[in-house]
Amino acid sequence: MRRRPSQHMKLMMPSIATDMTTTKPVGELTSMYLKRCGYSPSEIESWSSETRLLHDLGLCGDDILDEFKILQDEFGVDLSGFDCAKYFPSELSKDAYLISTHRILSAVGLSKAANYIYKRGVERACSKYQAVSLGMIESTIRQRKWIV
Repeated sequence: MRRRPSQHMKLMMPSIATDMTTTKPVGELTSMYLKRCGYSPSEIESWSSETRLLHDLGLCGDDILDEFKILQDEFGVDLSGFDCAKYFPSELSKDAYLISTHRILSAVGLSKAANYIYKRGVERACSKYQAVSLGMIESTIRQRKWIV
């Protein structure tokens, strides 16, 4: 499992600014799962059940495969019905490149460039994929299979 730098993941994509007063917090099982994936308690607390893995956190490619492997191996979730390409771009795709570039530019303090890239391509790239929210992850862990 790869550990991401904390500040890298704190930067949510500009598509949401989750209002925690009106949204449901991350579920207990999802919180345990996210901690196992290497996220800090403060990162997890800043997210809600509506936070989306690709659209809001920018997770795709090998990162999402690593994290879903934890769902299978450590939480006993059957992901046989899960079609990754329906929800996330592959590691070497143009979409993943745009999303990753946005995250990197944001992490190093180049927010103007990151916002330009977001407006020009990241939003369009994300729109090609169905969303997977942390609430869906909670349901998946509870049912021990992909909820489709």
